[in-house]
Amino acid sequence: MINIWRLTKLQLLSTFGLNKALHTKDAKERRKQLLVSLAIVCGVLLAAVFSFGYSYAMAGAFEQIGRLDLLLAIMMAVTSVVAFFTTVYKAGGVLFSYKDYDLLMSLPVKTSHVVASRVLQLYVLNLFFTLIVMLPAGVVYALKVRPEAYYYLLFVPLLLCIPFIPIIAATVVGALISWVSSRFRASRMINLVLTLLFVVVLILGSFTLDGNEPELADLGTGLADTIFKLYPLTELYVDAISAYRVDAFLVFTLLSVLSFVVFCTILGTRYKAIHTGLSTSRAGRKYTMQPLKASTAFQALYRKELRRYFSSSIYVLNTGIGMVLLLVMSVSLLFTSPEQLGQLADIPQLQQYLNTLAPIFVSFFVALSCTTSSSISLEGNHLWILRSSPVPKHIILLSKVAVNLSITVPVTVVSCVLLMISLGTGWLDSLLLLVIPVIYACFSALTGVIVNLKLPKLEWTTEVQVVKQSAAVLVAMLLGFVSLLVPVALKFLLTGLDGKVIMLGIGVILAGLCAGMYRYLKNAGERLFLGL
Repeated sequence: MINIWRLTKLQLLSTFGLNKALHTKDAKERRKQLLVSLAIVCGVLLAAVFSFGYSYAMAGAFEQIGRLDLLLAIMMAVTSVVAFFTTVYKAGGVLFSYKDYDLLMSLPVKTSHVVASRVLQLYVLNLFFTLIVMLPAGVVYALKVRPEAYYYLLFVPLLLCIPFIPIIAATVVGALISWVSSRFRASRMINLVLTLLFVVVLILGSFTLDGNEPELADLGTGLADTIFKLYPLTELYVDAISAYRVDAFLVFTLLSVLSFVVFCTILGTRYKAIHTGLSTSRAGRKYTMQPLKASTAFQALYRKELRRYFSSSIYVLNTGIGMVLLLVMSVSLLFTSPEQLGQLADIPQLQQYLNTLAPIFVSFFVALSCTTSSSISLEGNHLWILRSSPVPKHIILLSKVAVNLSITVPVTVVSCVLLMISLGTGWLDSLLLLVIPVIYACFSALTGVIVNLKLPKLEWTTEVQVVKQSAAVLVAMLLGFVSLLVPVALKFLLTGLDGKVIMLGIGVILAGLCAGMYRYLKNAGERLFLGL
C-alpha cells in the first residue's frame, strides 16, 4: 500500500504542477502559479454555488411530491454517468501513454501497484467533480429533511466510493480498446476509431432508453424507476443513505473496493504486453523513393500539426467530442419537431427561443472543441525544433489555428444547415445561425493559442495532463463560456430588444476581437513564442 500511495502522490503533484509551484525560486513563476490557483479555486467555488442552487431548486419540486430522496438519486446517477463518459476516452492515456513508463517499470514495485496508482489518479481527478455535485446536494437534503446522525456517518464514506465503479467500468472499456488495438499495425488509429465508435454508440443508446409518459408523469415511482434502470447502484446508494440500511451500505462499499482490487490485479498481468503493443511501431510497406514535393512553410506546418493532432487519441476525443455531439443532436432534431420538444419540456415558446438562440447552442459545442489551448504545450521538449526553424513564428501559431478551424468549421456548417431544415428558420435567422458559430470558431481558436502562449505546460508525462488538466485549457474554456453567457443574459434581461439585434451585435464585437487577436499574434507572436 505504501508504494501505491507514494506513486499516486508523485503523479498528482506532477499533474497539478504543485512541485514546480512549491519549489521554484522564480518570483514571476510563483505569481503566475498563484494567479492560476486562485482562478481555479474561484471557478470551483462558482461551480459549487451553482450546484447548490440547482439542487435547492430541484429539492423544492421533490418536496411537493414527498420524494426528497430522488435529489440524491439523480445527482448520484449524473455524477456516475459523467465520470464514466469522461473516463472512457482518457483511461488509455493515463494508463499506458505516459513518458516515464520505463522509469516506473525499473522500480522494485509490482506492476499491479503501478496500475493501482494510475487508476487512483483517475479516481482523484473525478472525485473533484463528485464533491462539487454531491456535497451541495447532501447539504440541501440535510437542510430539508433534518436526518438522523446516521446520515452524516454514512454520507462521507459513500461519497468517497461513488466514483469507483464508473471509473473501473470506464477503465475496463478503455483497457479493452487499448488491448484490441495493440493487436493491429495501426494501433493508435484503431484505438481512436474504436473509442470514438464506443462514445457514439453510448450517446445514441442514451436516446433509446424507455421512459413512457404515464410513468414519467408520476414523479414518485416513475422517475425513481427510470433512474434505477439507468444506473442500478443508485438504488443501493439511496437505500443506504436515506433509509439507513447497513446492508446496502456494506454492499455498496465492498463492491466499490473489491472491483478496484480485482481490476488492478487482472490488468497487472497484461499491462506490459498492452503497453508494448501500443508503443511498438511497424513498417507499413517497403520504402520507395518518390519525387520530392515543395510547399509553403504554412502548408508544411499545417500538415505537420494535422498529423500531430490525429496521432493522439486523447487529443482528438477530448477536442472532437463536441463536434460529434453537435452533429448527432442536429441529425436527431430532424426527427423531432420543435413543437414536440416544447410539449415535452412544457415550454410553449421553445420554437422562438430555439430560432433566436440556435447560434449560441451551436457555438457552445464549438467552444468545447478548442484544440489550440493545448497545441503549444503538446510540443513539450520538442519545442526547440520550432523555435529554431527559419520560419516567422506567427506562421507557426496560425497553422495551429488553421487546424482548429479545419476540425470545427466543416462540422459546424453541416450542423447549421441541418438545424435550418429542422427549425424552419427565416433567411435572417439562417444567416445568423451560419455566421455566428463560424465567428465563434475563429474566436475560440485565436483565444486558445494566445492563452496557451501565456500559460504553457511544457513539462508533462502524459498528454492527459495537457489536454484535460492544464491551466490554459481551463482558462480558454472559461473565456469561451463567458462569451456565450453574455448574449444569453442580454436576451433574457433586455426582453424588449429583438434577439436578432443582440446576435448581430455579438457577431460584430467578436469579429472585431478576432481581428485584434490576429493582429496581436502577427505583431507579438515572435516575441511570445521565443519567450517560451
